[in-house]
Amino acid sequence: MERSLKDASRTCRTDDEIAQEEIARTNARLRHFRGIAVTVMHDALEILEEIWDSCQDPRSWKEILDGVPEPAARTPTGGWPEFYERLHLLRAYIDYAKRLCEGSIDRQHSEPKGG
Repeated sequence: MERSLKDASRTCRTDDEIAQEEIARTNARLRHFRGIAVTVMHDALEILEEIWDSCQDPRSWKEILDGVPEPAARTPTGGWPEFYERLHLLRAYIDYAKRLCEGSIDRQHSEPKGG
């Protein structure tokens, strides 16, 4: 039985070369993982900033210092439906990042209690 050149080249590699190839593959996987994690967390932080901005006190610093009362029934910017939608999206990003870090990305996330 003849060996192909491809098979011959495999048997000629040293243990160090095989180890270096495995290290390179592992490093590539880690860079890919890090890129996904950074993107997900960046998106989550953007949503958190939007939520935070919608919760800010509408009064100026001067009104706050002068004791002007906060509006009684303050509605977040965009209204409550949009606010809740952003909260749900933030939860989805955080849940995805958690499962990504755990290595359980294939498993379905669990719904929050009461939601």
